[in-house]
Amino acid sequence: MTYRIALATSAAQPDLDASGQGIQAALKAAGHEAEAAVWTDSAVDWEQFDAVVLTDVWDYAQRYDDFLGWAWRAASQSLVLNPEPLVRWYADKRYLRDYESEGLPIVPTEFITVHDATLDHDYLGVDHLVRPSISGGLNEAFRYGPGDAEASRAKLEEIKSGGNTVMVSPYTGSAEGVSLVYLGGEFSHAFGRDLSAEIAGESADGRPIEVVVDAEPTAAERALADAALKPIDPANPPLYVRVDLIRTADDTPVILELQVVQSNLHLDRVADGVGVFARKVIERIDSVKA
Repeated sequence: MTYRIALATSAAQPDLDASGQGIQAALKAAGHEAEAAVWTDSAVDWEQFDAVVLTDVWDYAQRYDDFLGWAWRAASQSLVLNPEPLVRWYADKRYLRDYESEGLPIVPTEFITVHDATLDHDYLGVDHLVRPSISGGLNEAFRYGPGDAEASRAKLEEIKSGGNTVMVSPYTGSAEGVSLVYLGGEFSHAFGRDLSAEIAGESADGRPIEVVVDAEPTAAERALADAALKPIDPANPPLYVRVDLIRTADDTPVILELQVVQSNLHLDRVADGVGVFARKVIERIDSVKA
C-alpha cells in the first residue's frame, strides 16, 4: 500500500532542511508519497495524509499555544508523529520536576512560575543560566555571572511577563553533553555536543546551533537514558526521542532534557539513519491501518 505522508515544517523552512529532505527521499524510495507541509498554513488539508511527521517545526516554542492547538486538530484528522499528548507533555520542561521526584538525576534547577512574586533565586551569587521552560534549546538560555544580578532579574521578569515558567540552573563550566537517539523505542545512536557553543546561539532561521562530535555513551549514560523513557507507554513508543544528558564535574550523567518535537536527530551519524527513520514511520502507519 502506498501512503501519503506530510513532513511538517515551518514557514521559515518550507522546503525542509537537509535531514528532512533525506527522510523525504527515503520515504519516496520506499514507494510512498512524502511532501513538506507548513504547519501554520491554513490551506493544508491534513486529513488527506495518512501521517503527519513533525520534522522541521522549529518555531513551535515561539507559537506554543497555536502549535498545540494545531497538533490537536491535526491528530483528529491524521496520525501525528509524535503523538500530540506526548508533545504536549514534553514541550514544557516542567516535566523535569517529575523526573527528579522519581529519583532520576536532573541538572539542578529552580523553577519560578508566573505566580511567584520574587525575582530572586538561589543562584544569583554564582554563574548561572536562565531560560524559559518552553523553549527549543539552549539558544534560548542566557548566562549570567555573580555580578549580573540585575540583568538576571530582568531576564527572569521578561520570561515571566510572556507567561512562561523560568528555569534557573547553576552553570558549572561543563561543556560536555551527550545525546542518545531512540527510533521507534529502540536505541539508534548517540553523539556528543559542545554545550558552551549552544548557549544563546542560533542560526539565521532561528534553530539552535549545535556543535556535534563523535561520542559513545557510557553504560551509566545508556542506563539513565533508558530510565528516562520508562514513563512513556512502551506499547506506543515515540517515533523518535532524543535524550540530552550532561556530564557533571565528576563525570556523573544527569538529564538536561528530552526532545520529542523538532529535534535534530543527526541521522547522518549512523548507517542508513534516514532509511531506518522512514521504515519506523511506515511501521507506525501499518500498525494503525491494520
